[in-house]
Amino acid sequence: MLGQNRTSILPCPFLRIAGQGVVAIALAVALSACAPSALTSARSQIAAANYPAARQELVVLSARTDLSESERIEVKDDLCLCDFKIGRPTYTLAEQRGVCMDAAKEPGSQSASIVAQIDEAERLKDTQLVEAALTERDLADAESAATDYQRMPGADPATVARWSKEIWTLADTQVFADSVAKKHSLGGAIAEARKNHPKVAKMSPSQFDQWVVMTSTVSGTALVSNVEIKDSTLNLSVDEANLPVVALSLDRLATINDAMVARCGCDARTNVAVAETGFPAYFIRLDPETRMSEVMILPRGDHAIVSANSN
Repeated sequence: MLGQNRTSILPCPFLRIAGQGVVAIALAVALSACAPSALTSARSQIAAANYPAARQELVVLSARTDLSESERIEVKDDLCLCDFKIGRPTYTLAEQRGVCMDAAKEPGSQSASIVAQIDEAERLKDTQLVEAALTERDLADAESAATDYQRMPGADPATVARWSKEIWTLADTQVFADSVAKKHSLGGAIAEARKNHPKVAKMSPSQFDQWVVMTSTVSGTALVSNVEIKDSTLNLSVDEANLPVVALSLDRLATINDAMVARCGCDARTNVAVAETGFPAYFIRLDPETRMSEVMILPRGDHAIVSANSN
């Protein structure tokens, strides 16, 4: 256990005062004010598994300015241990990790092993959340928990890849649930797209890729970081940092899908993924009613799929 086998080394000043009674009083005051006594008390509480009481003493002790470097590290390690032992719901995994990561930065800290245990608990929690959300077909919660998991140290790439495939399938099913019913009336919409984008059909693949990047560029910044065409599907990647700008430029995504429709003369689709995670951000499909491409805004923090048309 952290802190149990350590001995405090901070010297406590003793004053030579005439008179045995005064010396005794001075000694008691000095002992009560010195760090070793406080550390010993906190460690006694830890040994007794009374972590809330130990934490209270350690918080007070951490504010002192007379601690040596080694004692300051001991206090941080013991705070990490207490928060970890108290655990949830008093301290979330994120709060525990923050305290322990701060302690682990110190030379000679013993908190790294606790950080590893917290990370394992966080990965397990996210795994359970993703699996439950996929079972409930809750796209927002599944993607949110999967993203959190992917960002954790030690995340399993194979697990993330499996979730990504399942999330894309779920999103595709929810977004295109009515596509079969509408498919018979797409002829007019495809013709309209070809009329509005007469040049794209003659572009080479590389020229079309360049056109997509140029069309997605806002104020000198290309929002699309990767372009891939597979049959009648256009796959685009967007850096997470650019998502706020993309949200204000959905008409550009719709225009790109219109051009993809014109290029293949078919019911083309565009999938937009977050580059860092690979998880879906937008789907764009051709709407036969409006004869324009419709951007389906996938849930990120809420539980709704929202649509937006091009101008």
